[in-house]
Amino acid sequence: MPCLFVIVGPDEGLLYPLDTEKPTTIGRGDDAVLQLVDERASRIHCKVEPTSVVSNDFGLSVTQWIVSDAGSSNGTRIGTEVIEGQCTLADGDTILLGKSAIVYLQESLTDAGAARTRCEELNIQISDEVMGMPLSSPAQERTLQDG
Repeated sequence: MPCLFVIVGPDEGLLYPLDTEKPTTIGRGDDAVLQLVDERASRIHCKVEPTSVVSNDFGLSVTQWIVSDAGSSNGTRIGTEVIEGQCTLADGDTILLGKSAIVYLQESLTDAGAARTRCEELNIQISDEVMGMPLSSPAQERTLQDG
C-alpha cells in the first residue's frame, strides 16, 4: 500500500500509509486525516485520493493516486509546479505545502528508516529554494514598525 512520508517540516519523519478506501486530507486542522504541526498549512490544505483507471495494456483496473488543493491560502505544489485542479502522483513525487515537503511512495513501507532509504534511492533532495525557505522573520529584518 502506498504511503506519504514527511521529509521536511515540523513533522519530519512522519510516515502515513494511504487507505485505498477513502481520501486522505492533509492540513493542520483537527478534521485533517493527516494532521501536521505546520502553522503555514491550511486547516485542510490538500487531499490525496485513490481512483481506479483501466490500464490500456491489459484492460485491468489499477489504482492511481490523485492530489488536489483544497482551496488553501498558499497553494499546493508538486515540485515547483502549482497544482491546478488535480495531479496524478508518481513514485517519489514531492507535495509541497506550508513549510512541509511530503513524498508519495508507491511501496508499502512500515517505518521511517525504510522510507528515508527509499527517498535516497530515488535521489529526492529538497532545496531551500524549492521550499521558498528560509522565511525571514519581520523582527529579524527590522521591518516591524516600532510602537
